[in-house]
Amino acid sequence: MKTFVQDRREGDSRGDIIFALFGHATIGLEWDGKHIYLDPCCEEADFESLPKADAILITHHHNDHFNPKAVEMLRKSDTVIITNSVVGAELEGAEVLGSGNTTFVNSWLTVEAVPAYNIERTQYHPRERGDNGYIVELAGRRTYIGGDTELTPEMLAVKDIDYLFLPVNLPYTMTVEMAVEAARTIHPRVFYPFHTIGTPQEDIARIPELLKDEDLEVVIAPME
Repeated sequence: MKTFVQDRREGDSRGDIIFALFGHATIGLEWDGKHIYLDPCCEEADFESLPKADAILITHHHNDHFNPKAVEMLRKSDTVIITNSVVGAELEGAEVLGSGNTTFVNSWLTVEAVPAYNIERTQYHPRERGDNGYIVELAGRRTYIGGDTELTPEMLAVKDIDYLFLPVNLPYTMTVEMAVEAARTIHPRVFYPFHTIGTPQEDIARIPELLKDEDLEVVIAPME
C-alpha cells in the first residue's frame, strides 16, 4: 500500500481524526477504530490489505471515483455505502443521498450531500446528473470533500468547516483561483487541494502564497 499523506488532526475526547490521502481522489478517515473511505479507486492503494470500511462514500460514477472491485474489497456485512442515484442504481445495498439531504450512521457519523457540478464546463459534470460532494461530521469536526466540481453557490454557502478538500484538476474541476476563493469564503482550519493531476504543480504550489493572509493552514500533498 502506498499512502502519500497520513495527517493526524484534532477530533474529540475519544481521539484524533487521521486523514489518509492515497492519491488522486481517494481519501480515508479513521477515528476511534472506525474507518471511512471516500471514492476508493486509487490504483496505488492495496484495498485488500486496508481495514474494512464502516462507511464508504462515493461521489459519482466516473471510473476514477467509482470502482466496484475496490468497494467489495473494503465492504463488510454492515458497511454503510452512501452515494448518488447513478451509482446507487449499480451498487446493491447502497443508500442514495440526494443533494442537500443528510443521513446519520448510527450515533457517530453524519453525512450531508452537497451538489457537485460544473458551471463553465458543463460537459464534464452536469448539474442535472446529481453528483455529490459530502460534509462529514465526525468527532465533533466537519470535513467538506468537494467531489468533482467547480465553484458553485452551494459550495460558497457551506459553513463551519474544519477540514476542506477541493479538487483542482483542469479542465474537469476547479481552477486555482476558484479553489482559493472557496477557501477564503469557507475559511476552514485546514485546506487540502487534492485531485490535482491535470493542473501544473507549480500552479498548485502558489496556493499557500495566495492564502497567506488568511488564518488557515494549507497542506499541499504530493497526490499523483
